[in-house]
Amino acid sequence: MLIELAVPDDWTPGQAMMMRQLLQHVMRTGQPIIAAVRKDVTADQLKDVQDRIEAVIREAGLQVT
Repeated sequence: MLIELAVPDDWTPGQAMMMRQLLQHVMRTGQPIIAAVRKDVTADQLKDVQDRIEAVIREAGLQVT
């Protein structure tokens, strides 16, 4: 099956390629967890969200990949 995904016009080719690789990886290896954030999110805020999600996964006895 082929699924197409439109990325924002202001994304660089590198950002679009990274999204493609990330989605291919999670579809092969496990269930993705997707979190929507505002466009003006800082790197520190995004890292905090990721750390919290990973903590919940580990506390549930699952593995973060």
